[in-house]
Amino acid sequence: MAIAQNDIIYFILTDRFYGKPDPAILQGIYRNDPFAFHGGNIDGIIEKIPYLKNLGITALWITPVYMQMQSPRIKAQPYHGYWTLDFNTVDPHLYIDNRRYPAGSKLYVKDLADRLHENGIKLILDMVVNHVGYDHPGRTDSEPNPTPIRSHWFNQPGLDSNQDVIEGELAGLPDLDLDQLDVIDYHINTIASWIKETGIDCIRMDTAKHVERGFWNYFKTQVRGRFPDIALIGEALVYDIDDLTNYQKFWGFDSLFDFPVQQAMEKVFIYGAGMTIFHSPFDIGAGIFEKDSMYSNHNRLVSLLDNHDLPGRFMTIARDHFRNDHRMAADVLKLALTFMFTTRGIPQIYYGTEIGMEGRPDPDNRRDFMWEKIGSDKEVRSEYALEKEIFDHTKKLVRLRREHEALYSGIFVCLYVDYFLMVYLSYSFDSVVITVIHNGTLPMSDNVNIEIEPNRKIPARIKNKLRNVTLLCQLTGERVKVTDGSFSIKMNRKSSFVLMESNS
Repeated sequence: MAIAQNDIIYFILTDRFYGKPDPAILQGIYRNDPFAFHGGNIDGIIEKIPYLKNLGITALWITPVYMQMQSPRIKAQPYHGYWTLDFNTVDPHLYIDNRRYPAGSKLYVKDLADRLHENGIKLILDMVVNHVGYDHPGRTDSEPNPTPIRSHWFNQPGLDSNQDVIEGELAGLPDLDLDQLDVIDYHINTIASWIKETGIDCIRMDTAKHVERGFWNYFKTQVRGRFPDIALIGEALVYDIDDLTNYQKFWGFDSLFDFPVQQAMEKVFIYGAGMTIFHSPFDIGAGIFEKDSMYSNHNRLVSLLDNHDLPGRFMTIARDHFRNDHRMAADVLKLALTFMFTTRGIPQIYYGTEIGMEGRPDPDNRRDFMWEKIGSDKEVRSEYALEKEIFDHTKKLVRLRREHEALYSGIFVCLYVDYFLMVYLSYSFDSVVITVIHNGTLPMSDNVNIEIEPNRKIPARIKNKLRNVTLLCQLTGERVKVTDGSFSIKMNRKSSFVLMESNS
């Protein structure tokens, strides 16, 4: 099952999510060291599927599961999965030996995929083709080497990725030369084996912008040709829309991470930039959403507030900006989540964002999930009031997103925008939603009148549907009356409405 517009992605660092304890894998686990393995594993994920199901997510993205390269000269351990030794084997830290499968078998991942599928959740597997781990034996043709990788497979050693984004070494990691046919063929066949042997639904491709462009032609032809139902999400950590669109247009990615909108949400909701970043007044074309036609499909971008590579979690950045005001930071996070779940793109939740987890730059933004705050009912414990408020809000947004077509396949129409206020309508067939986002740090002093009837971007059918109705906010229960195609609003600070037609 490919990733679709109505999916909600939940992203975990497997090692930091939850580990089912097993004496055989405790060696090398140092939970007090932020650069070491902490013991999260596939068995732990399976145990926590009821939590994921209760939250309502439909797709789980896990970090790479490859056998990792541990270098004696590097203090940090490869708990994150991006320093590969063997691209065909599961790292022993990530599973409990069930005495049924060979060591490192992909069947451990298949067990996870099967259990997720039984619960209506798709599996996204993180993959790497750009580089190997530090001091990989193939770099110097050393033994033992469980792979065919040899020294002539690499680009120039010592060339930094800042000098050459394609052939340079990212953070000093040995960079594979994906212009070479044997290197391409190795990776294509490795990728195919993971798909065939595990039953995954989607690939998240790490460091896509650093991979030689020719590789994607082989990927599109062979992998996409053989496995058309497997989606591909590319990680291109770029903030320029012109640059980002090329990865969809020319290199065959179904989805890309929407870093331009992520950066804009941080600027707007935390630092107080104008809502006009997203859509300009009078439709002059300057807003981010007004440039959506540049993508081959803007609806399939993956929207996010947090991930493991960004310089700090959203909640921490907000709290720092608002001088340690946890109340304000929580309101900002909830508002940004509302915006993310009611605009185009496939929402991605970074593990713990749903409970307001904090963290500064790597490795602090990769803390262990705080299971002590979750009760046996898979809900946040009542003594953690602020975390529970964020969790309940997120869970409600997930449900709304899944249940209402307008939120995942709707046409977007901006009804009103100024510096602090944005009101937009989304419609898809008979599903209609109006979202109001007020980003001011003070309550609105006056009412603002929102006109639906004169808007030339709304079809007559939708105007007739909204001409004289009562709308119910799905978040607060408040009612808004539309009379002759217009309505009036007055919002509190950092607040939102998600309005739908009331049945009573």
